[in-house]
Amino acid sequence: MKFYNLFYAFVIVIIAYLLGSCANTTTPPMGGAKDTIPPILVRVLPDSGSVNYPLKGGQIELRFDEYVVLKEPQKTIFLSPPIDKRVEAKIKGKSILITFPTQLDSGVTYTLNLGKSIVDNNEGIQFNPYVFPFSTGSYLDSMMCSGTILNAATLLPKEDISVAFYKDISDSVLYNKFPSAFSKSDKFGYFVVRNLEPGPYKVYAFNDINSNNKYDPENEEVAFLDSLFIPGVVLGKDRSELIHVEDKDTLTALGRPSEISLYLFREDPAKQFIKESKRLQTKMVYVRFSAPDADVFTIGFRGVDSTLLLREFNQRRDSLLIWLMDTTKSYTDSLYLTVGYLKSDSLNNLAPFLEDFRLAAPKPAKSENSETLERGKTIKERQKRSNLLDFEILAEPALFEQQGFIINFPAPIVKIEKDSIEVKFKTPKGETGFLNYSIIKDSLFSRLIKVIPSGRILPGYEYSLKLRDNAFKDIYKFTNDSIVKTVSLPSDDKLSKLVLDLTGVDGSYIVELTNITRDKVYRSYKITRDGNLNFPYLQSGKYSVKITQDLNGNGIIDTGSVLNKKQPEKVRLFTLSNGSSIITIPESAELNQSINLQIIFN
Repeated sequence: MKFYNLFYAFVIVIIAYLLGSCANTTTPPMGGAKDTIPPILVRVLPDSGSVNYPLKGGQIELRFDEYVVLKEPQKTIFLSPPIDKRVEAKIKGKSILITFPTQLDSGVTYTLNLGKSIVDNNEGIQFNPYVFPFSTGSYLDSMMCSGTILNAATLLPKEDISVAFYKDISDSVLYNKFPSAFSKSDKFGYFVVRNLEPGPYKVYAFNDINSNNKYDPENEEVAFLDSLFIPGVVLGKDRSELIHVEDKDTLTALGRPSEISLYLFREDPAKQFIKESKRLQTKMVYVRFSAPDADVFTIGFRGVDSTLLLREFNQRRDSLLIWLMDTTKSYTDSLYLTVGYLKSDSLNNLAPFLEDFRLAAPKPAKSENSETLERGKTIKERQKRSNLLDFEILAEPALFEQQGFIINFPAPIVKIEKDSIEVKFKTPKGETGFLNYSIIKDSLFSRLIKVIPSGRILPGYEYSLKLRDNAFKDIYKFTNDSIVKTVSLPSDDKLSKLVLDLTGVDGSYIVELTNITRDKVYRSYKITRDGNLNFPYLQSGKYSVKITQDLNGNGIIDTGSVLNKKQPEKVRLFTLSNGSSIITIPESAELNQSINLQIIFN
């Protein structure tokens, strides 16, 4: 009897477990053999391409042959054109149910993009990105547009960028209205906007960080098409633009047709104000503005003679250095700074404004043994140290021919004794001699001076810069002690050289040799006429040549402006005859390449 009671109890437990599993429609069962096949879509309700879809209460069901899960649906699922609230997606058994929390517009073609959100439950194998078109009207719009989004400065593809098409062509539409249709770029920067009405459209792209389907210039990058776009391509199942491409299939991905190219950039901030102010040194103050081209009409410190102030803006005029040149005061207490400048008001108009700052003295950096070392010095040594001009000398072998010795001072230099400067060479055989040189003061950074040897710079040679006592004097009457800086140029037979023959130069350009990801610059030239550029001492490897059309000749890539309809300055890559922008340089080689800038920038 006891045996039968135990048996019935066991059966009841098993039945309860099975019933519980059947009742749970949101959690798929676990276990089984390892799955290697992606989920298969077996049913769609209603059919893809349905018309007269209800404005309210509609539902889309995607049923699969196995249990699936949703991966980051809030990021990967989107509706074009967007609605006020996100679409809602949930799992029920082997189905995904899509509903719309707000009413749809009448007579509109929508595309539901599920992206890479669907994976199988067991192994996480991805279902190919899926797009479900439907219309609340009596027909589907059937036009399309393909294109590529690139970073304007590096020309690298940008992923997950919203590409927005607007039937409203007013200038403010980007900031305060949803797009009429949009899509997002893939790993290769490629996008397809589907089911468009006939144009024209304004076309923009932006990295929608806050997912509000509007451009926020303070935090997001943007791109725009210069002219209105009229679609001319009709959707079709066999179109190569619509095929799914695996991330690793670079060749197929780059071979897809692209109608338009968009170059993503970060706009300069629209509002002008002071973001930061601090003392970098006891007598050196730093002020940083929120936007470039700061208009400063007065600067003053409480109790400081204004004629003893030296100020220096950077090239963009969005940061300012101020030196207090009074050598009779130490300024160890707080400084009180007043800056008069044009500041943005509540209506974003520039208006004169006086802003005050209290700047605490910087904390002195003192090592643990500094007091012991100081006590061990003579009075003469202490006095000399207090007036010693401290600086840094840089000499990079790969850049030496172009830049020579670079001296970076802590304060502007007011006097140079050229007779106290020597440049020498030493051959691999030990022979030595003196070289003529030129001294170049940087036009923007008064603390930077270059000493560039004249004549041909040769591999395997050693070059030295000798500065005698008092060769330099700064604004505080500090002078240098004697110092020698030496640089040895490589003589490795395995090193290579790239020579570029540039023609078609009709203005100012910046030519840079970079790595293939364009985040490291090996050498940069600013050119204004045809000629040859040399890139010596190169390790074998892969490189790119990036060329910027520097229209105003300021040596930097100027950004664009949406409201002013101004694109960023053009950047292009030199491409080989096979279409590749990657130059492979072998060991012990000298490569020569001809570049016609008129063709590249056409």
